[in-house]
Amino acid sequence: MKINKDKYFNYCQEHRDEFKSELRDEASRALSGWPCRIAALLLATSSLVTYYHPANQDNPMLLYSLFAYAIPIAIVVVFRPLTLLFSTLNKYSPIILDFLIFSGLAGFLATLRILLGEFELDEDIQAVNLALLGQINFVLLLATAFSYHINYFVTFNRNLFLTLMTATSLALISYDFVLLNWIQVLQGFMAGTIFSWIFFISIRTRFYLKSTDADIRQHLYNQLSKLVYPHQLERIKLGDELESTMPLKEGKAIVNVFDVQKSSEIRHERTREFFMGVFQSFLQICMHGYEHNPLRSRAFRLKETGDGFISAVGYPFLPIESRSLADSAVSAALDMFEAFNGEVEKFNYSRPIKAAMGLAYNSVQGTFQSGGIRAYDLFGDALIQAARYEELRKHPLLQKLIAEQAVHQGLDHYHILIIQEVIYNSLSHPFRDLFREVDLWSDYFKGHSFQSLHDNDARYVYFHVLE
Repeated sequence: MKINKDKYFNYCQEHRDEFKSELRDEASRALSGWPCRIAALLLATSSLVTYYHPANQDNPMLLYSLFAYAIPIAIVVVFRPLTLLFSTLNKYSPIILDFLIFSGLAGFLATLRILLGEFELDEDIQAVNLALLGQINFVLLLATAFSYHINYFVTFNRNLFLTLMTATSLALISYDFVLLNWIQVLQGFMAGTIFSWIFFISIRTRFYLKSTDADIRQHLYNQLSKLVYPHQLERIKLGDELESTMPLKEGKAIVNVFDVQKSSEIRHERTREFFMGVFQSFLQICMHGYEHNPLRSRAFRLKETGDGFISAVGYPFLPIESRSLADSAVSAALDMFEAFNGEVEKFNYSRPIKAAMGLAYNSVQGTFQSGGIRAYDLFGDALIQAARYEELRKHPLLQKLIAEQAVHQGLDHYHILIIQEVIYNSLSHPFRDLFREVDLWSDYFKGHSFQSLHDNDARYVYFHVLE
């Protein structure tokens, strides 16, 4: 993967605190994990090998070699338990690791002092030097290679200090010995510096890739959450196919078709924002009481149609209330009218804006589109009938009856709610009392056909006008 250098640098600068926290966690894992445990085991083994080596048995200071690495070994042993007791200790992990490295290097130099302390002849020093050939630069390389500081300048200064400490200690042990090994010291410093830079870049690159990947995944998740419901996201995360996350079997529902009266006559620079506010308030009503298991909410938003809104009560989401489906649907419709009034008031239009709804109960079925973007949709008689019942308000004779009822209620401008007979018959008395009955088979409508209702058995319709 090719990284844009400018973007990479800027990202790391902008997320400096997160990178610092990542380095602390890495250092903590190194101290409590296998890298430092193996290092402690090797240090302990080195002490034992030095102590029991036959060539060193005459050394009077040999016993001290057993304790040369006591501090770094103790740090590894107690770090994990201490972090369990004091969680804030983790944030000092990079410094603790530096001290472990410092004490480990000091232990190595102390061991050299013990081994070289008894030698005075050049021949003896030469022999020890041959035995230690390559060890000094290797140890210095290990000491300077790893660091978890956010600024590499800190790491470089630390490495320089460790190198000067090594050179000074060797000079104090034996000036001749340091003359023989100054190349090794320089090699260890140079190799450690190169390795530490590579380590720093690699760990920062890994942080960048991991963080940006997490950002991308979170962004995708956030965008997907705009297309599907939360329960669908959860099921998709568990491995389910999209098509299995919503009901597909045929069911029954009350469909609500909402439309704004004379919406084409609205002239305002914020018309779009007005409708977006209306639909957002309707969505909040629909999603009230939303639950995953069982799948339920007050209503299901099917679609927004420019100046219209279609919702369903009872399918695919179960109702949240124990009362009849008809009561739930009419209650939701009345709350939508109230929310609409609130948005109209905020819109502050020069003329009244009123709406209409049609409610119908019948069969519906869920489906996903066959290809492309597989959006969830509903189809069925309930949708067709609800749209036709809403359009009944435009019938001249029914329009006249509605206007008469509005005058009777003292309303000049009004909302209209028209419902199907089966819904009216299923309502409780408080809701039923709101509606006026219209007999489509009466002489008043003689010569007028209502076949367009897509409801052949329809004889009565019911309407309610409200402010």
